[in-house]
Amino acid sequence: MEKFNKVQAKNLAAAQKLVDAYASSSEDEGELDEKKILDQLYKHYQPTLSGSSGKPESDKDAARTTTFLENTLHSGAATCLICIGSIRRVEPIWSCESCYCFFHLNCIQRWANDSMMQMKVKAEQQNGNQGHYNHLGEFVPPKRQKSLHWCCPQCRRDYQPAQKPTQYNCFCGKEENPQSQPFLVPHSCGEICEKLLQPKCGHDCKLLCHPGPCPPCAQQAQVSCLCGKSAPRSMRCIDKQWKCQQACKELLACGKHRCSQVCHRPGQCPPCSSKSNQPCECNRESKVVSCSDRKWKCQNICGATFACGLHTCEKVCHAGPCGGGECPLEVRTCPCGKTSQLRPCNEAVETCGDTCQKLLSCGQHSCTQRCHRGNCISCLVRTKKKCRCGLHEKELPCSKEFTCESKCKQMRDCGKHACNRKCCGDQCPPCEKICGKQLSCNKHKCQSVCHNGPCYPCKLESQINCRCGKTRRSVPCGREKSARIVCLELCRISAKCHHAIKHRCHKGECPPCGQVCGLPNAASGCGHICKARCHEAVRANRPAEASARPQTKKYEYKALPHPRCEEGVSVTCIGGHEVATWPCWNSKPTSCQRKCSRKLKCGNHKCSLVCHFVSNPQDMQQQAGCAACEEGCIIPRPTGCIHACPKGCHPPPCTPCSFVIKSKCYCGLTQLVYKCSEYYDEAGTVQEIIERRERFRSCGSRCLKNYPCAHRCMSICHSGKCPNPEFCRKKIRIFCACKRLKQEIACDKHRAGQTSLECDSSCVAERTRAQAAEQQLLEEKRRNEEERNRQELEKFEQKFGKRKHKERKTIDVGPPKTKMNWQRTAIYVASVMIVLGAIAVAFYADS
Repeated sequence: MEKFNKVQAKNLAAAQKLVDAYASSSEDEGELDEKKILDQLYKHYQPTLSGSSGKPESDKDAARTTTFLENTLHSGAATCLICIGSIRRVEPIWSCESCYCFFHLNCIQRWANDSMMQMKVKAEQQNGNQGHYNHLGEFVPPKRQKSLHWCCPQCRRDYQPAQKPTQYNCFCGKEENPQSQPFLVPHSCGEICEKLLQPKCGHDCKLLCHPGPCPPCAQQAQVSCLCGKSAPRSMRCIDKQWKCQQACKELLACGKHRCSQVCHRPGQCPPCSSKSNQPCECNRESKVVSCSDRKWKCQNICGATFACGLHTCEKVCHAGPCGGGECPLEVRTCPCGKTSQLRPCNEAVETCGDTCQKLLSCGQHSCTQRCHRGNCISCLVRTKKKCRCGLHEKELPCSKEFTCESKCKQMRDCGKHACNRKCCGDQCPPCEKICGKQLSCNKHKCQSVCHNGPCYPCKLESQINCRCGKTRRSVPCGREKSARIVCLELCRISAKCHHAIKHRCHKGECPPCGQVCGLPNAASGCGHICKARCHEAVRANRPAEASARPQTKKYEYKALPHPRCEEGVSVTCIGGHEVATWPCWNSKPTSCQRKCSRKLKCGNHKCSLVCHFVSNPQDMQQQAGCAACEEGCIIPRPTGCIHACPKGCHPPPCTPCSFVIKSKCYCGLTQLVYKCSEYYDEAGTVQEIIERRERFRSCGSRCLKNYPCAHRCMSICHSGKCPNPEFCRKKIRIFCACKRLKQEIACDKHRAGQTSLECDSSCVAERTRAQAAEQQLLEEKRRNEEERNRQELEKFEQKFGKRKHKERKTIDVGPPKTKMNWQRTAIYVASVMIVLGAIAVAFYADS
């Protein structure tokens, strides 16, 4: 028993889970902005308020369109009649072209396949039937097979196999697999419908792609009334056949009265409704009848006597003569019709005596009696006959039908019940039993004749009410619990929090309150209004012990404390650098992590610490807590001074640089000593500064540098090139080409171009003697060279000759000593002495 209880509890839990999932399947999609979507849908369609507003057909079409729009905009409002399930906005659907009913695409595909498969099976079963003879001997042809098709489950409209839906299209059919957009009608492509309106007027639908039938045409047209008497008027296209309310007054067919009907098309006047006294066709009676019924018949038999005087006309009231004519009974035939003769109408016609030979009722044999009056007898010819089922054969009169006692065991068209009819003959009648299967609604049974395959959906509807009872809706049978009904009234259940109810009427538990709390935040005590989502009644799971009790909900509603205050508060950092908006719960002044940047006392640097606490945040001068300046002096020194200020960072000016500079003067002979501040002093003009620095670097002695003319500069020690070299007037010696003649001239004349003297005759003779001596010296060198070469050749031949002579002791003989040319040597010595003497004289003259 305990095991059974566990299994039952498990099944109940699974069923409850399934119910919860099924009930919430239509709530998993967000709500759409219906007003915005409908305004966009109708922006191209602007119906005018005309006299057609009272037309029932227009109202009916508009109401149908509204219903289908409601079913698509509210997820789960539409129901698939095949699976009795909700149709969500994102599920592929198929819409019938006749009743516009929605179905799941998978459901309608399965329905079409099943329907056509049943028709194929039924057709295969009937292929062997070739017809039969009934009990009267008449041939009954086989039933004509219906063409393969399937139908809509709602309106039973037939569709061909090629029309079976294979893909998900929008309502107007322009787009395949339309994507769900929150600003469009679900299952719509968002384009203009453009379907031809019904009844056909030549215009197309101007709504965006929409479900259901297109609303009436709202186009305006200039049309006249039906009779054409009124001037053209601007009317809606659907109301262009209007009446002008004027009487027709056309002469009617009676030729006496005129038409009194209001405006209608010419030639379509109704029959005259006026009454007058009119005789019947035989003129025996007269009465007051409508002008349109002028030819009427009374109930009197004519009774006029024919020419024979024996017979009378037996026709009822007719026009035209009949009495006094020839009697129609004078020309008669025998009973079998083989002979005819003219006889008085009062004499009886005799039989001809021939065989009757009329075709009997069997349709195969003729009557064998003599010509007779009355009906022929039944056919008595004995033939072999088969029963209808073809199992037995027997000889019987032709007029009798042969049926055996065998019962048909074939299944009827329902495929469930046997025929059981005696001698059926392969023509089993349709099953006449009621199906009785439980329909998908689980409330009613199928009332159709027994059939094969699935039953049609239940066509009954149920009325469901919303919770407040103000809104009603008809839903397919079986969808009472899971169908969604949209009620525009506010929910009447008392709120669990302090807010007013703002959500619509609904089923089940109220949704969580989504309004702002609006109460002072008691958690932080700051006094701000709590702007968080309402937390006064929040759904929470019960403890495991409490939820384990039977018939106890697994959740409860609790009031949560206020969350931390998120109200924006302006907070200044502890260093006074910036003002930022921080949440109230975190509104304590803190460091902004920027540099302090307060100006230190040195006046050159700023505090490099991260934002820190100061007593006066508005003052940007150094305060307690700022880092002291540890940098050296950064005041730039005068241009050229390379010595740093020995003091720490301080405001300008710096003390003059006392560093002693030692350098040589411009001439490089004397070492000078001076202070850096005095030398690089920038007081005065540029020219004064240059002259002052020139004096510091000059030793005051005469410049040691020479002019380009090789004479010593006459200025004191200075920088750069020597000034005024053109003023040099010192003496300079010039010589002739052979250096024998000489003369002293001023330096300016030498610069002017006088650089040498011309040689005289003595110079020429001296030069000739020098050339001769030089030639003699060269000739002497040549002779000595030839003698040395000869001696070397003899030594070589003696050593490497053909005959080897006995080695003898040889004595090296050196070159002969040449006699020194004392005259030439004296000339060279004299020239050198002269040059040295000239240099010494010039040196002492300059000094």
